[in-house]
Amino acid sequence: MSSNPSSTSEAKTTLDQNTTPKTDSSMEKINSTILKTAIEAIPLLTQDNYTLWRNRVENMLDLQGLRTALTMENGTLTASEDIQLCTIITSKLDSTIHPNVINHDNKKQAREIWKSILDYFASTKPANRARVFNELLDLIFNVNDVQGFITAVKTINSRLFEIGIDLPKDLVAYIHLKKLPVALTNISQQITHSDKDLTSDLVLDHLRLYHNDQTATKTVSSKNELISLFTDASKKCKKNAHNTLANHPEAKCWMLYPHLRPANGSNGRSEST
Repeated sequence: MSSNPSSTSEAKTTLDQNTTPKTDSSMEKINSTILKTAIEAIPLLTQDNYTLWRNRVENMLDLQGLRTALTMENGTLTASEDIQLCTIITSKLDSTIHPNVINHDNKKQAREIWKSILDYFASTKPANRARVFNELLDLIFNVNDVQGFITAVKTINSRLFEIGIDLPKDLVAYIHLKKLPVALTNISQQITHSDKDLTSDLVLDHLRLYHNDQTATKTVSSKNELISLFTDASKKCKKNAHNTLANHPEAKCWMLYPHLRPANGSNGRSEST
């Protein structure tokens, strides 16, 4: 018995109508989740993270198809898009940045806020170029925060690129080396005597190795100190520390639990027994 083509077509149409809304709803939820994640991933804009901040904001704009509308000269935003982007962008500004880029005239205009941020961080005007270059010259190396120095250098290098300052790579490397203390002369010599081209990345690679070695050394030293606490021949416990060689369990250690020691000391047990 053959089936009715008309009935089959109607059934398929009904199935499509019932399935499509569910599919659209699922995609909307997924897109909404992705957008929420992208917005949450945007850090507060500070003096030190402009490049990262801009990349994250542009990712968010791409998800909504609003990059051209916000960033291009011929772009336009609807009223709702303008309000949305104003809210997101202003919420992602550190309190130290806000007064430098937001004013009475632009506070309700997302495109004008964006231009103001670009002018402040990526302007190629001499005043801004001088400010960023001086940050490079004024950068201080702290032997106790090598990773912080590495991060700061990378940030400044990115900002130099943003504003169009293209310094010779070896010159930037020499500026970094000049900041290293005398105690790290051996590292400077390793870098300058390397067969590789002298660049900022080469300097940072050596500093990263130095930082990793220092971290590993501190870890080993800490373990050795803990071991040496009980490596002598004595079985005596020490203040706030139970000796596992002692002839009593940790739960009954007087050095850990002074209140367990008999008041008159008549027990006759020493710290090691």
